[in-house]
Amino acid sequence: MKHAGSDLLSGAIDLHTHCFPEIHRGFPMAQDDAEMAGHAARAGMAGYVLKSHLWPTMDRAYHLAQRVPQVDVLPSITLNALVGGCHPGVLETAVKQGARAAWLPTWSSHNDLSRNGFSRLIRAELPGLVPDVGISLLTKSGALTDVARAVVRVACDARIVLNTGHVSAEETLAVAAESERIGFTKLVVTHPDSASVGATDEQVVEAARRGATIEWTFHGMLPDAQRITPQRVAEWVDTLGADRCVLTTDTFGRAGLPMADLLVYYMGLLVEAGVGDAEVKRMTAENPAALLDLRAP
Repeated sequence: MKHAGSDLLSGAIDLHTHCFPEIHRGFPMAQDDAEMAGHAARAGMAGYVLKSHLWPTMDRAYHLAQRVPQVDVLPSITLNALVGGCHPGVLETAVKQGARAAWLPTWSSHNDLSRNGFSRLIRAELPGLVPDVGISLLTKSGALTDVARAVVRVACDARIVLNTGHVSAEETLAVAAESERIGFTKLVVTHPDSASVGATDEQVVEAARRGATIEWTFHGMLPDAQRITPQRVAEWVDTLGADRCVLTTDTFGRAGLPMADLLVYYMGLLVEAGVGDAEVKRMTAENPAALLDLRAP
């Protein structure tokens, strides 16, 4: 019998994935890079963006393209303090190395540190790495810093996806306003429901109104998070429209399962919650392809 989710997963692109090695070599995960790429290819996925909270993934993606050419593994950089922070020169260099997506600071953002978010795991696993004062994108008056504006401009000129990472909802809205001002259409609001971000419903709607795409992750449904349900995601899809949403996994760690399996499970949960097949395909294939300037599956 044909798997019920096989048609849904065909051509899918996950914009937010993690794979071993992540955090450190002693931090176990379900699959390593080659295993995940092969699994995604066999599952019929078109590709995925490979993210790391620590190091750029351009080198890893380059070598994966030689080993598993059947699936597009798209490299990225996260603009944490470890790689130079939120700086236009850092992003320009990453783009020249092939980066197709970037994240604003995650564990080294002032917001994540103040909320004791993902930085708590980094502090536990890599003592001494987390800074005392994190990166902020706002001036004392609440305006977007010149450096942050320059980063948005680099992303716009390079036509790469810029994800908001773990900056605050206020910072996210400032970035969304700047993106709208300069005509940048590839801004993705990273898991606004997470403990690391904590955006209000009104802030999510405002970001989408300014042209940002909103990410809803499977990780938010895991037992260690329990911050969102398939029914709630379905409500958001109804509120914002499928055109303004993407579905990603964003899972890793000791209890992780292969990304492709989690993604198709997530898609099935949303169908069960009342989201149409066409809407699910839009959020996992068509929207990601458009953001990445790839041919739609």
